Amino acid sequence: MIVFRSSFPKVLALLLAVLGTAACADDLAGPQGAEPGTDPAMDGPALVRILMTDAPIDYIDVAEVDIGRVEILPAGDGPPIVLSEDGTDGFVNLLDFQDAATTPIAEAEIDAGDYAQLRLIIEAARVELKKGEGEEEGYTFRDGSTSMDMKIPSGAQTGLKLNLRNEDGSPLTIVPGESVLVLDFDVNRSFVLQGNFETPAGVRGVIFKPTIRVTGRDVSASISGVVTPGLTGQSVEGLVVTAEPLDEGDLEGYQTMAGTALTDENGEYTIHFLVPGSYDVTVEAPEGLGTDPEVRTVTVGESEDATGANFELIDITGSISGL
Repeated sequence: MIVFRSSFPKVLALLLAVLGTAACADDLAGPQGAEPGTDPAMDGPALVRILMTDAPIDYIDVAEVDIGRVEILPAGDGPPIVLSEDGTDGFVNLLDFQDAATTPIAEAEIDAGDYAQLRLIIEAARVELKKGEGEEEGYTFRDGSTSMDMKIPSGAQTGLKLNLRNEDGSPLTIVPGESVLVLDFDVNRSFVLQGNFETPAGVRGVIFKPTIRVTGRDVSASISGVVTPGLTGQSVEGLVVTAEPLDEGDLEGYQTMAGTALTDENGEYTIHFLVPGSYDVTVEAPEGLGTDPEVRTVTVGESEDATGANFELIDITGSISGL
């Protein structure tokens, strides 16, 4: 997850990310930004900070990315402002930043004003599959290897664009002071298997599709609950729980407003840093099983932690008999 810190009014600041090609610009020194308005409240600098976090995944041990330059673009025709020349300063393992843990990738002082876009240059990515423990077998690719360097999509090489918006859809207004934006790097959706570990053909490789959800940390919400085995006797660890928004699902490019989490050994889960709104929450049950209920609709407000979104595993198989 990435957190971007800056001051803005405490209203839901929706940040919708669209993957696209970004033109390179000369680095600018010193505080830069949108032209200050006549409102005295907008006079003075604003401190902006970006943090990174991650939603977990069940078959990968290491999911590393190397983020280079981080820029913010003022609304209008202003040139981009460089917040950091080397965001992560080399590879960082996204799986080290789960359960609301974050790591900073940029911090800078800019002029208060309106800003339209945040831009991340992704320089490299790689994965290592989970290794076996005890009698448990680990994962391998079809060729027997357990690690792979990712091919970076052209848009991510030249700039992953994150459009910054106020609740009314206008460019994000950053006021003097400090605020924080969180970028949730969803590993479940960002590293896509080419094949299936459960089939004889196995998995040929992994495709890198950087998928990020962005929220303001001071207004972000969470949904939590527990998945129980019921009468199935099935393990409830490592199940994927997804919260799909009712108003905004997958957006253009690789952006998503959905959130995911994995259950722990007790079946408990929490989906962090959600944009306030209504979500359909579902559990990816093991083959032959379903959940009761099949879906829960949960509405969360600003800074709300919704609990009790619980599920029970049930057997959905049947039989036919006769004479």
